[in-house]
Amino acid sequence: VTLLRQAMKTCIITLVFLLACASCQIADRRTTSDVHVKQDGRHQPEYYGYEQYCPDAEDIAPCVCIQDSVSNAVALDCSSVENEEQLKQIFKADFPFKNFHKFYLLFNNNIKVLEAGVFNGISFEQIDIKYTDLEVVELQALDSSYETATEMRLYENKITSFPFDELSHFSKLRHFDISINSLSVIPVDGFHGLTALEVLDISNNNADIVGTFQDLPNLRDIWLAYNAITNIPAQFIKTGSSHLSYISLKDNNIVSVEPGAFDIVNGLGINMVGNSLSTLDEATWRPNLEAGLPGGHLWAADNPLVCGCDIAWLFGEDQLLEHVEAATCTDGEHLDNLDPSIFDNC
Repeated sequence: VTLLRQAMKTCIITLVFLLACASCQIADRRTTSDVHVKQDGRHQPEYYGYEQYCPDAEDIAPCVCIQDSVSNAVALDCSSVENEEQLKQIFKADFPFKNFHKFYLLFNNNIKVLEAGVFNGISFEQIDIKYTDLEVVELQALDSSYETATEMRLYENKITSFPFDELSHFSKLRHFDISINSLSVIPVDGFHGLTALEVLDISNNNADIVGTFQDLPNLRDIWLAYNAITNIPAQFIKTGSSHLSYISLKDNNIVSVEPGAFDIVNGLGINMVGNSLSTLDEATWRPNLEAGLPGGHLWAADNPLVCGCDIAWLFGEDQLLEHVEAATCTDGEHLDNLDPSIFDNC
């Protein structure tokens, strides 16, 4: 019995020793973490480097930082910001992490000007400013995202001024949308050299489009509808992209399109609905329709087409008319319903 008691005592002492050692290790780990905590209880920036990326909530209010628990992607929602000065002060706070996934400013009636340097070095991959009263984006307002921004959605605001000349600095930009704003002139030469750009939407501005679309080798869709375009010159859309699939020029006031105006790409669809074309000139449209086969189309409804010998080429043996959608003559007759024999003497 005595030996048994001594053995049990030895076991208990050993167990206590092991627990004490474990406690010491835990204490050591806590001490290691505690060095990352400030006197006011907040974590220092280096602590965030592997666990938490959002700044302290009170430092950035009314902006809200949202971190995805799986991907660790961090978004910053500043939709409730009250004025320009408050937004500027928020980005002077202690940001332990400088590279955010998204910035949101939605349904905000307070911010009229996005000022130069407002983000104070904080960068974003996606910038969503939508349904606001924003009027002016100043030069270098978005400069901290030159090398990170892949998507910029600025639609349905009241923007009258945007630094288009600055766009060439956005080396990774794939999607740019500044539709449904109040721009009077859009100098599209600013888009030259955006080699990553895939989708471009500058529609619904009622703006004059100045310049040409060049050197956009990955462009897929370009939306120019509801602007103030009247004449389309040669080389207007010569992006060099073999991926180009859709051009929308719907509801401008286009009266003429010069030959060589567009990229010649297989399967390209061009929407010219709701303009002022009186003819579909063969020199302009045949190259696009032929190259676009079998998937390419020209949408030409709601244009005052005269339907004389100028469109006889559409009724040839190659039946290119099959790729002209819903076009009508000035008397309302659909081109599909015209008797080809009326062009025999053309």
